[in-house]
Amino acid sequence: MPELPEVELIRRYIDGQVAGKRIRRIDSLLPRMWRNTTAEVASQVLTNAMITGVKRRGKYLVLSMEDGTLLIVHLKLTGRLIYRSTPRTERFDRVLFYLDDDSMLAFGDIRTLGALYLFASAKDVDLPGLLQMGVEPLSTAFTGAKLYAMTSRHSTPIKVFLLNQKYVAGIGNIYADEALFLARIHPRRRADSLTEKECASLHRAIRKVLRDSLERGGTSFRDYRNGEGKAGHNQEYLAVYGRAGKPCVRCKRILEDTVLGGRHTVYCSHCQK
Repeated sequence: MPELPEVELIRRYIDGQVAGKRIRRIDSLLPRMWRNTTAEVASQVLTNAMITGVKRRGKYLVLSMEDGTLLIVHLKLTGRLIYRSTPRTERFDRVLFYLDDDSMLAFGDIRTLGALYLFASAKDVDLPGLLQMGVEPLSTAFTGAKLYAMTSRHSTPIKVFLLNQKYVAGIGNIYADEALFLARIHPRRRADSLTEKECASLHRAIRKVLRDSLERGGTSFRDYRNGEGKAGHNQEYLAVYGRAGKPCVRCKRILEDTVLGGRHTVYCSHCQK
């Protein structure tokens, strides 16, 4: 699933390409991708609407229209939102937005787990996952002290805590594993057992792995592509994620794996005691 860096990279590119343009036509090739409305209503509401900007909240993309209407996109596991300067249809395209300069915004999804939502205004948004979203980890509101205050109230394993979007927004399996390794914290450690010093270290590690991925274009294994349709390179630098059974980059011992919160987890039992 695309995580914060991947969704943010999509947002940056798409925003630069579509802000100020109008939607001239919508072709819903798979109408059920519209979750809270119909393809017909979406077409009626959005045709001739001007896109004023694209924002991100956690793993959600929010496209704002001139009249206040919001188009919210959740990519889920294999979703893509790609800008094409020349309109064309590709395999796995699900909803196509034709723009007034003869370009296109294409929402594609191989497994069709993603979703499009339409709301008349920000106050009408009723998506629990979005409304209950936690602090953005790259914002000034996210500090080591803030992380310590949150973890001290939860006995769940720290890996499971990091994956809960109600606490910290946008972190998924990849960056939780990478941050815990960098901070030398075992993924099974109870969140409330972390000291202030350990939380400060984890805070720095979270921000570093996210920023490094942004600089490298995100992590691409199979499906992720940025808003331009290109793959990222962060997968070439991962220390633990996807490396179970291989030598640790620090101590050379074999990396172990387990399942936490239903998610595959890779760690070094020596470095992350």
